[in-house]
Parts: sequence; structure tokens; C-alpha cells
Amino acid sequence: MVAPAMARVPIVVGNSGGSLTSELTELANLVKPDTSACADHCWVLDRMKLSGPIDKGSVDFELTGELLQKGSYEIPLFGPADKLRMENVTQNGARATIGFEEGHYYFHTSENHFTLRGKLVLPEDRTITIVGPLDALDAEVKGGRVTEGEHLTALAGTALHFDAEGDAPAAQPAIFSVSRALRVGKSIEFEYRISAQSGTDLGVVHFPLRYGERVVDVAGSTAWRTESEELLLPTTGKRADITITGTLANVSSFAPDARAPFEWWLLESDAEHRVLATGDAKQHDASESPIVRKEPNSRLYLVQRGQHLDVTVQTLQSLDVLAATVRDHTRTLVLTGAGDLVMQDVLTYDNNGLDYLYYTPDGKPLYLAIDGASERVMHKDGSEDLMIPMRLGQHTVTVQSLSSTTIGTLFGRISMPGPRVPLATSSEQLTFGLPESVHPFLVTGGEKTQWPLGSSDAIAFGLSGIAAMLALRGWKKRTLGGVTMMGLWFVSKPLFIAALAAGAISIVWPVVARLGKTTKRVTLGLGLLGAVAIGVPLLVVAKSEHTGTSTGWAATSATSDVDTTKGAEEMPMGGNGGAVQAQVDMRAKDELKKNMPTQVFAQRGDFASQLAHAGVLDGVRPVALSMPGYTHSAEAKRQLVTPSRGFTPVLWYVTDTGLALLALLWLASAAGLAWMSRDRLVALREAVRAALAPKAQETAQMTEQKA
Repeated sequence: MVAPAMARVPIVVGNSGGSLTSELTELANLVKPDTSACADHCWVLDRMKLSGPIDKGSVDFELTGELLQKGSYEIPLFGPADKLRMENVTQNGARATIGFEEGHYYFHTSENHFTLRGKLVLPEDRTITIVGPLDALDAEVKGGRVTEGEHLTALAGTALHFDAEGDAPAAQPAIFSVSRALRVGKSIEFEYRISAQSGTDLGVVHFPLRYGERVVDVAGSTAWRTESEELLLPTTGKRADITITGTLANVSSFAPDARAPFEWWLLESDAEHRVLATGDAKQHDASESPIVRKEPNSRLYLVQRGQHLDVTVQTLQSLDVLAATVRDHTRTLVLTGAGDLVMQDVLTYDNNGLDYLYYTPDGKPLYLAIDGASERVMHKDGSEDLMIPMRLGQHTVTVQSLSSTTIGTLFGRISMPGPRVPLATSSEQLTFGLPESVHPFLVTGGEKTQWPLGSSDAIAFGLSGIAAMLALRGWKKRTLGGVTMMGLWFVSKPLFIAALAAGAISIVWPVVARLGKTTKRVTLGLGLLGAVAIGVPLLVVAKSEHTGTSTGWAATSATSDVDTTKGAEEMPMGGNGGAVQAQVDMRAKDELKKNMPTQVFAQRGDFASQLAHAGVLDGVRPVALSMPGYTHSAEAKRQLVTPSRGFTPVLWYVTDTGLALLALLWLASAAGLAWMSRDRLVALREAVRAALAPKAQETAQMTEQKA
């Protein structure tokens, strides 16, 4: 078991010995340390000598040094302590006190001059670390060699690799293959895979870094290091699979390693870069790559011995694009008779990068749901903007808010700036819902102005004016006549048609009366057909426009309170499961009422405190509010709404009181017209009586004759 890194465990190795003076000095330092003890550069390690055979995995060492100032010190030696073992260690021929800390061995001494001797049992990978600093090292081992060299100087934290293959350089592996991958992005990353195999131990594999590679990590080899543009990879056994990763400063012309008959090269890049490859290497199917592909544009090349691959990189300039957009925004605004404005906004968005959406509703937010599941309503401190968490892909957000306004006595307007969304919106549509006593009159701010009058109203107004011009004399009578006829069109369209026909007959009858009998009949027939041809289509068009089929106005709408935000709040049940759940909820509420005086709820206080603010609590997931019903409605929409090109529709309305006032004005105009035309009305009455009088006398005479 390995001791903790900072633990110090003293180990007594060797036989007892030492002078009486040294023992007394150590005892004095333990009882009362020297106040003038050295803190830096207190000792020097002069030289270390390695000798003996290493074919059995051990080597003899001799280390000399001296103290620069009297005292008792702990001098670091070798590492790693959990893999390296020290045996028969002596100091100046006496026993040595050995311990370990921070992963390496140390020895404790107070001798001014010391010589440390012993044996090192090498770890499996035959790699040790000289903590140092050590002035010089001489290696005179048998049956192997130190890879770093036989004579080294100035060693501090230096790793030594022992090669047991003899004094001659290690033989190259019999099989040596290399696969490389270059991935171009913000930086050029490389991944090399080396596979080496030999009939004897591989030892240390030397891999040249010919293209300025900066090695970050190596898998498959421990205690690796770089030296003079070469990567030293200690291995054990006869086979090794090593993966090297790092970065390149730039790309260039690449050729295979001299020991490999060929190399695989995988080239990849992100969307902002383009990799071009030329040379005499042959391109292969990327699916044959021995290295896992990470980009869809990867290309694989086989570079054989004597061939080369020239690689260049082109940087593509990216443009600012929309990371998120609102595909559709449907708004419903319902005005209640008390002046409350209940608003519901449903946004369908596409997101590919935003984390949060800052959303400013028209009123106080009450409900927030994403894909039908309610979310907590949160906003930044000092701001009314809602922070709606954005999810990648296409999703739907539902927001309900509440505001209020004042309903005008006769007429008024509703102007809502709309929720401010800092995203481009493809399509936004608003539906105004109004109570029975409020009637929409005009909607502005959309793609086109919505008028309550249609083509049939324009024709009726034109006919009213023409009839008033022909039937009446003087501008006062004509004005009152036109207003009366126009008002009659809105009061009763059949009466308007009848009055228009009566006026036409009164104008044409004096001319027709002078014609012959046959001509008179033909003229009356044509007049009747003309009245039918004009009146019937006029009534049909007026009826269709009244129901909203041509202008987008709706005279009536749903009047029941329907919750349009149903989603995850309601659990789907089959059969009569909904009724059963309702009964369970009612029983639970009854139990709560019974226990209300004594039961205390840990979540939000007792039951009474929860109902103190009409069920409004802070920090819980909200529930949806049922949208109120409405009788009249109007719509407005616009395509491509942006923060700089907002959509602010305005609704002008008239109340029942205003309509009643207009009706009184119409009755007054009709009465005024009748008063100004009283002479003609009296004459018309006498004419009617005269026309009916002969018929009455003839009837009386026939009655007398029969008698």
C-alpha cells in the first residue's frame, strides 16, 4: 500500500554504528533545534555512480555529498517511491535513516561529508527519477545502458531509463506502423497512433517530431519525454500500441517515417476552415481509417514510402446569423366587462444557441409553460423581463399575463405595445376579444387597416345619396334624407330596400302614369326585376360581411370559459377517470377544510395563509388561468416583426351607449326630415285617400243594388 504523498515514514536500513559526537548532535537538534539552521542551499550532492549488472533488474549506487552549514537535514534521493525499492543503504559505512514523502525517498543526515551506498531495485518500466539537484552522474552498468547517456551533469527532476539490450543501440522494431490524423479548427490538433512489434523487448521507442509538434498527452507509455525534437517512449514487452496527441503550429509537406512502409493520414476540419491536400498520395474511402473520424468532411490518404502529402489550410470567414427566431407568435387579448385585460401569448421558436430569452409581457405575468409543462416565473433583479430558459430545437412557450384598462362611455381605443421579444418573428397575429357591450370599429397597426364597413355598405351609402338627391329639394332635406337612409340600412336592411324601392316608384310613377297600358306594364315589370337584381345581392353580401367571412370581423365568438393552455397540468385518463379524479380532489379539499384549524403545512404555512392572497404564492410552478369568454372579436397580423420594426395594433371600439346615441341621432334626423316634408306628406295622405275614395263609393253602390 502506498502512503499519502505528504507522509514521512522513516526507514532504518543497515547496521548500527556512528560516532558519539554525531549521536549527541542529533539528540541536541531533536531537543532544541539550532535557531541558525539553514533554510536554502544547505547541502550539495556532488556525484552519483551507478554500477553492476542490470539484467536482474537492480543496480548498485554510490552517492557523495556534503552539508554547507551544520544542522540536521532531509535530503531527497530517488523516485517513484511506490515502484522503486532501496536495499542495504548505508551512510559513511553506518546505517542510514531513509524515509519517503511526496512520492520520492529521502535520507536524514547531520554529517558534514557523507557517502551513501546501496542497491536500487528498478521498477517494471526501468525508469527512475533523480530528484536532485545532482552535479554529476556516471553510469558503468553491465548488461545494459542508461538511455540518456553514461555521463550526465546538472540533474534535477530528471528521469533515467535503463535499457537491458546491451551497450549497442537498440534494434529497430521489426514491425512499425504509424497512422496520423490532423483536425483543423481554432487550433491544429494531431493524433498519432504507433504500433510497434519485435521479437525482443522494444525498450525505448524513439519517435521524431519533425513538424514542430507539441505533445500534450501520450497513452500507452509512461515516463515519456521530449528531447532534441524527438519523443522518447519507454515500453515494456515485445509489443506496444501508443497514442500521441497534441497541437501543431502549422501544416506543411508530410512524408512517412523511415521505419514504416506507409502511413495513413486522416484530414478533418470544422465549418470555418477548409483543408486542401496535394501531392502523390492516394486518397481512400474515409471509412477505412484506423483513427475514429470526428467530422463529416474527413478525407483519408495513404502515403507510401517515397511519397509526400502537401497540406494547406484556408480560413473561411463566418457571418453573423440568427441563432434563434420566433416562427409564430399568436396573441389573444380578452377585455372583460370590468376592464380587465387577460392576455395569452403562444410563441413557437427555433433555437440553436441561446440559453435564455428576455421577455417583457404587457402586464403582470401569471403563467409560463414550455411545451405544455409549467415553469417557474423568474426575472432579473431590478427588471421586469422574464427569463425564459431556451432549449435547443423547436419548442412552444405559453405566457399568460394580466392588466387593466378603462372602458370608454361612448367609444375608446385599446393600444397594446405587445410583449417585447428581442428576436425576429416570422409571423405575429393578435385576436381582440370584446364583451357584449363593446363593439369593434377600427383596427390599425397591422398589415392593413381593418374597417367594419364593406362593399355592400359603400353601395348602400351611394344609393342613399342618389335617392336623397332625386327625391328631395334643398341641401338640408337631402342631408337629412341621406342620413336617414344610411341609418335605416344598419337598422333593417329589408326596410332599407323597401324604402329605396318606394322612393324610386315615387320618382318614376308620374312618368309611367302617362304611358299606355301595355307600356306601363312592361315598365313596371322591368322596374321590379331591377329592384330584385339590386336588392337581393345587396342583402346577401351584407349578410356575409356581417358574419365576418369577407373582412375578417367576427360578430360572435365562443362565450364559454375554455382553458386553451391545457398541457402537462392535466393527467390524461381514459373512460371516466377525469370524474373519479375530480371526486378525489373534492374529498381531499373537504379533509383540508376539516383540519384547517389544527393542521399546519410545512410547505407554505397553514391553509389560511395560503388563501390569504387568493392562492398567489412565490417560488412555485404556476397553474394556467382559464381565458374569459368574449362575444365580439377583431384580428390584426403582420409578417416579419423585429425589435426595430415592432407590431403595435390599435383597436377603436364603440359601446352600446354610443350606439344608442347614434340611434337617437338617427331618429332625430328622420323626425326632422318628416317635419320639413310635412306638406308633401299631407298631400300624399290626401292623394291616397282620394285614390281609395272611388273604390269605397263603388262598393257602397254595389251593396245597395244587391239589396
